[in-house]
Amino acid sequence: MLQTTHSRSLVFAVLLFGLVLAAAGVLIQTVNVLLLILAGLLFGIFVHGISSWLAERTPLPYTGSYLIVVLLMLLLGGLGFYYLGSQTVQRASQLGSELQSAGDKAIDRLDQVGVSEKSLKQSFNLEKVLSDQGKSALMGLLSGMRSVGAGITAAFVILFVGLYAAYEPSLYRSGMLKLVPMSKRDRAEEVLMQLREALSGWIIGRLMSMAIVGILTSIGLAVLGIPLPVTLGVLAALLTFIPNFGPLLAAIPQVLLALNVGTDTVIYVVVFNLALQGIESYLITPMIQRHEVTLPPILTIAAQLLMGIVVGVVGVMMAAPLVVVIMVIVQMLYVEDELGDPNPGNLTGS
Repeated sequence: MLQTTHSRSLVFAVLLFGLVLAAAGVLIQTVNVLLLILAGLLFGIFVHGISSWLAERTPLPYTGSYLIVVLLMLLLGGLGFYYLGSQTVQRASQLGSELQSAGDKAIDRLDQVGVSEKSLKQSFNLEKVLSDQGKSALMGLLSGMRSVGAGITAAFVILFVGLYAAYEPSLYRSGMLKLVPMSKRDRAEEVLMQLREALSGWIIGRLMSMAIVGILTSIGLAVLGIPLPVTLGVLAALLTFIPNFGPLLAAIPQVLLALNVGTDTVIYVVVFNLALQGIESYLITPMIQRHEVTLPPILTIAAQLLMGIVVGVVGVMMAAPLVVVIMVIVQMLYVEDELGDPNPGNLTGS
């Protein structure tokens, strides 16, 4: 009875806190911050797992393994950004030249059919159109710069939260347990351990899927003759982190670059992505299911749509791990403790 009263009081406190934030107009900002912290904790779990694995298999202490892992990740990340940046700049220059050449050819064809540049301007009032487009482009540029700034800030938040959490995880775990009554601390520690295992399983499954999809995408696009196959493969691997919608987003730049090759190539790229989706859904995912958290697809999609509407891109990206957290808490604290079900099922596929 006391446990039920305590759980209801906790739920009531959380709901009351949410209502206060909503009334103050900062609920969305608070959710954004919490999602960034969750992303940082996911990164921290990843770093901690690799560092622990290295410390167990080498004479190095955990601190030394942690420093080596962090330095290697920073080095690989810097090299990856340099490669992608150089490829992007090179391709953007080529694309600009192609667009300029296409524009010159279009003007030559108009001259051949008797349509002069002056009459074209008079007919469509191109000066006003170009002026309006210039203003829109400036506003879009400013908006894009704000988005880039927000993205860089979010990346630094995730990086430092993850690094601090991975460096001394026991400090934060013990701090959270001290907020729980003494009689509930053993159960709270079990919940935290299950959360870490479930999120670790989800990360392992996502990384395996990302690696396989990235490699297959690079090979397939290279065979089809699409420019920048490795770059597109890396992009597809990164977007695979987002279940369901990530592969759709990854196919967009592939189709755009396929337009420069030919109409038939566009069809081949679309068919290739559909086939890759089928392979991932019916072959890759079942193979790694024993490592990955088993999430109901409908629940995941609903969470992605809801979080996307409420908080935007960050919500879509973090919807799946958030579902993992909610499922573990509901399973352990409600199904097991409140309903008394001793065997509610295992969240992980193992």
